[in-house]
Amino acid sequence: MYKEAEQQINQGLSPFTKLLLGTLSGLMGLMMIVIAPPTENQLHFYLFGGFCLLISFCCVTRGKVRQFAGSIIGCVIFVLSLAYIYSQVIGGGPLFSARSEESLFNSIMFLVFFGLPGITYVYKARFGFSHSDQQKA
Repeated sequence: MYKEAEQQINQGLSPFTKLLLGTLSGLMGLMMIVIAPPTENQLHFYLFGGFCLLISFCCVTRGKVRQFAGSIIGCVIFVLSLAYIYSQVIGGGPLFSARSEESLFNSIMFLVFFGLPGITYVYKARFGFSHSDQQKA
């Protein structure tokens, strides 16, 4: 059963899902860039908009280009999950809280469910520089 699941995952997204995800993330990215306020948070809006546009870019590309862009996304998510844990440890946040509030437990769950899969993808895709043609991302 594990091998069947891995095969399905390695096939990638369906064309409809790519179109939907690519369109919505592209629109979200453009919106974040356009509505960025001229304050100290402007850079955050631009960075998030660029991240959304990178997701959209992954939906319309193939092969090594997609693996490279996807690896950047995976690295960003992994680094953000580590920064979240660091902020909770250093900032002395609560150990447990509601799901919508910051806590050490929630930061660990973010690492487990988002950061580790992101870095696992990076390891498998190797930024598109792997010599194996078995990789389909």
